[in-house]
Amino acid sequence: MRNIRHHALIVTCNDRKVLETIRAKIVELYKTHMEASNGVHLVSEIKESIVNHYASFFIIPDGSKEGYDASDDGDIIREKIIAYINPLCVSEAYHLSYGEISYGADDGSTSFRHN
Repeated sequence: MRNIRHHALIVTCNDRKVLETIRAKIVELYKTHMEASNGVHLVSEIKESIVNHYASFFIIPDGSKEGYDASDDGDIIREKIIAYINPLCVSEAYHLSYGEISYGADDGSTSFRHN
């Protein structure tokens, strides 16, 4: 039996246009690199915070067990996303950050990665 491990990613920025550009790039990554045609639906719409002009969007877990195509595709796409976002997180023009959580594993392990 294969292991379940959920991966979720949250991206937050105080510049809506920057966030829209990042989200569009991520949607394109899912369209291009995920075999499951509905994988793009894992990317949420942008949601506004109630103060300080921040907004966020989320990438929800794909639900696939580790080692299956959807899980492997998701792993590759998340690495591409983080490689794309990391250099943008050092801008002085806006505040951009992300967090990736891995949780719900059969062995009980949880991890968190962020900029």
